[in-house]
Order: sequence, then structure tokens, then C-alpha cells
Amino acid sequence: DRPEQHLLLIRSLQTSTLLIKRSPITPVEIERMSDFTGQRSFDLAYYPGMPEAVANQYNQLAQPYFYLGAQALLGQDRAGFIERYKFNLEPATDDRPFFFHFFKWRVLPEIFTLIGRGGMPLLEWGYLILIATLLQALFSAAILILLPLFIYRRKNTGTRSRRLTMQSFVYFLCLGFAFLFIEIAFIQKFILFLHHPTFAIAVVLSAFLMFAGMGSLWSRKFVDSTQPAKIVGAAVIAIIVICLLYAFFLATLFSQLMPMPIVARIFISLALLAPLAFAMGIPFPLGLSRLAQLEPGLVPWVWGVNGCASVLSAVVATLFAIHFGFTAVIMLALMLYIVSLLSMNRWEL
Repeated sequence: DRPEQHLLLIRSLQTSTLLIKRSPITPVEIERMSDFTGQRSFDLAYYPGMPEAVANQYNQLAQPYFYLGAQALLGQDRAGFIERYKFNLEPATDDRPFFFHFFKWRVLPEIFTLIGRGGMPLLEWGYLILIATLLQALFSAAILILLPLFIYRRKNTGTRSRRLTMQSFVYFLCLGFAFLFIEIAFIQKFILFLHHPTFAIAVVLSAFLMFAGMGSLWSRKFVDSTQPAKIVGAAVIAIIVICLLYAFFLATLFSQLMPMPIVARIFISLALLAPLAFAMGIPFPLGLSRLAQLEPGLVPWVWGVNGCASVLSAVVATLFAIHFGFTAVIMLALMLYIVSLLSMNRWEL
């Protein structure tokens, strides 16, 4: 309830050490810490009740920034301090586990003015490289999608072909984004349960590939259906229900099952992912088979559209998760599934 009573912060010229104690810090412990830092020329940056005059004694800065920062973060104006600060200080969470994301766009011009004066280490290159990757992928996808479409539409100028082209583009683009969004988000969520990224990636990818493949295989019996949108609609409803249940209850379930051996947790993970992946494997092949009946010339093109969306989705999902969290990525995927279903319903018009 009072975190300011449980923290000690000391620093040297280049290193800070934060001590966190379950029970409140005692005066005896503060005195021992003062003796420790004084003997080694370390600076006290924060302890409960610390006056500003004690800070910034040995490794002096223009102002006692660490002390002032600690006081601000523990005070009433915490949100305002985080907003005004030149770098992102929001704490990482399970839903947004980006411990090294400090970048703020409004600081970029100021950092560029410091080129040649030691400013480049202040720039978070990983985030900017992610933006550059997105732009590169968008440019490549635009060429790979628009050029074949231009060639195809020169040969097929009918109204039906043009309308169906747009609706099929929306359908397969949304499916490509939505599938990968959910896959990437659940890799992150299952890290909490399986304790290691390698385990989570192996288990989640295996589950989605295997059970989505089974869903695709099962959907073959509906290839000749005159109303494939109803089957796709049922699959989309299943995806939405399962994802919403997992979004609200998966963390509680994980906390109950966490003491189990890793092998048991792997099989539980596969069982949890199986129904979701099975349903997610249905919309793509059904849409593909129906399009082959209506406009077979578009089939190779929509394969490319879906593939480009799959490449873009990895970057977009990461950027979206950085700013809004992985749960938001899942919700965005569900909206895309709904959009894809609505677009398929218009194929027959």
C-alpha cells in the first residue's frame, strides 16, 4: 500500500542499485546503508524520508536527478512525470513485456541534433528498425499485390470480377493478419505457463500448424456447399468465443496449473490450443474453394495477398503490442475475422 516505505536506491557514476524489502525499511537499515555508501563514495538516491540535501554528494550531477525522479514516481504526480519525461518509463507488464522500450517520437528531433555529441546511444534503434521493416514490407507487398492485379484486371474488366476482386482481397488479407495476430499473441501468453520462450514457440506453433491443418482437412466436406459463409461464420463465432474466454480466464487457469511438471503443462497447452486452432483452419480453405468456383483466375492472387499479410502481421502485431498490449492484438484479430466474414457474405451478391 505504501511502496515508498520499502525501497532503497543507491548509485555510483554509471550504476544504480535498487533494493526492495517486503517489510518497511527500518532506521537501523538506513543507517547501515549510509555507512556503506559513505565508505565507498556511493550516492544515496532514495530511502524513506530522505532529504534532498543528502543526495548528489560524490558522483555529482547538475541536479539530483535520481532523487527527484524517485520522489516524482512515488508521489501524487507520478502519471504527469511519466508523461513529461523524455523517455518512456511505463512499467512492463505480462501483457506488454517490453522491458527495453524507452522510445518517444517527440524526442527524436532533439536526439538528432545531438549527432556527433554522443546522442546516438540515447536512440532506441530496435524500435526504429521495426518501423523501417514495416515500411519495407509494405512497399514489397504493394508491388507483389498490385502488379499482378493490374495485369489480371486488364484481361477481366467485368463488374462482377471487379467487385469480387475487392471482396476477396479484404477476405484473405484479414485472414492473413488475424491468424498470425492470434498465433503471435498466444506465443507470448503461453511463455507465462511454459516458463521459456523456446518452449512456448515450439508448443504454440506446433499446435496451430497441426490442429489448423486438421480443421482445413475437415472443411473439405463443405467444399461443394452452396452457402460456405455459414460454415465460415460458425468457425468465426467459435474463434471469438474461445479467444474471449481465454483472454479473461487463461491467467487464472495458468496460476492453478503452474505447479505441474513441464511435460504435463505442454500437453495441457496443446489441449487448450487445439479447438481454437481447429476453428482457425477452416475459413481459408473454404474461402479458397468458393473463390475457385466463382472466379478461378483470382486464386493464385489471393494466395499472394494472404502471404503478404502473414509477413506484415509479424511486424504490425509487435508494434501494436508495444503500444496497446497482446490482449489488444487478439481483440484486433477478432475484429478482422468479423470483417472477413462480412466480406465473404457479399461474394454472392
